[in-house]
Amino acid sequence: MPPAGIYKEYQYRGGLGLLEHVIIIKRKPGSIVLAAVLLPLLCLWGTTVHPPDERAVIAYSLANRVIVVDAGHGGFDPGAIGPAKNAEKDITLAISNKLAYHLSQSGALVISTRDEDEDLAGDNFSGTLLQRKRKDLAARVAVAEENNANLFVSIHTNADVSPRWFGAQTFYSANSEAAKQIAEAIQAELIAQLGNTTRKAKTGNYYITEKTNMTAVIVEVGFLSNPQEEKLLSDDQYQERVAYAVFCGIAKAYLDR
Repeated sequence: MPPAGIYKEYQYRGGLGLLEHVIIIKRKPGSIVLAAVLLPLLCLWGTTVHPPDERAVIAYSLANRVIVVDAGHGGFDPGAIGPAKNAEKDITLAISNKLAYHLSQSGALVISTRDEDEDLAGDNFSGTLLQRKRKDLAARVAVAEENNANLFVSIHTNADVSPRWFGAQTFYSANSEAAKQIAEAIQAELIAQLGNTTRKAKTGNYYITEKTNMTAVIVEVGFLSNPQEEKLLSDDQYQERVAYAVFCGIAKAYLDR
């Protein structure tokens, strides 16, 4: 029998019941949201569990892992802007919030770098926009370092001068085998569950992947410069599909360890 946990959308309770306790702590700077869900791993008594489909995830692999979910951009920095004027910062926040929910419900200790439209440079920061951006990125990395995170997942959208390109893609540091494993697992789920990309996980030289001491990946959830994909990325149900695919990839990667 597997431990009590979450299989896809379905929650199975152990014979003694499943205790769920959510703690939310907000602190400045950065509006860090820390959500902990305590899920005792109880055996199922006299119950046979059949996961709903072949991609069902035994989410207890995430129990007690510290995962930072980073919604890219925010505040002064809108990120990419699509043809229909959707801003990257809004899409990344929506998907990140959904991802954080799935992770926390599966027993992970989730720390969100932002839960509203803001950056992490601080209200009293003075300097150029470039200096503010650097401060913002450094603050995001510091959140992960200070909390001894096991994993840093940064959500972004892609963009190009040509509107032809589309598809989600996951990036990782060439110096981290652990990041490669998780990135490939996430990408496999994006391919399987979204059905609109054949892109592969690949290395990328990003500040967040190179300046952290823990495992870090960047998920570019699609091209905001593509009108069709922009429409999808601004849709709440599609955002949920993206978030759930990323969640499944993370859970499966840890399950395989």
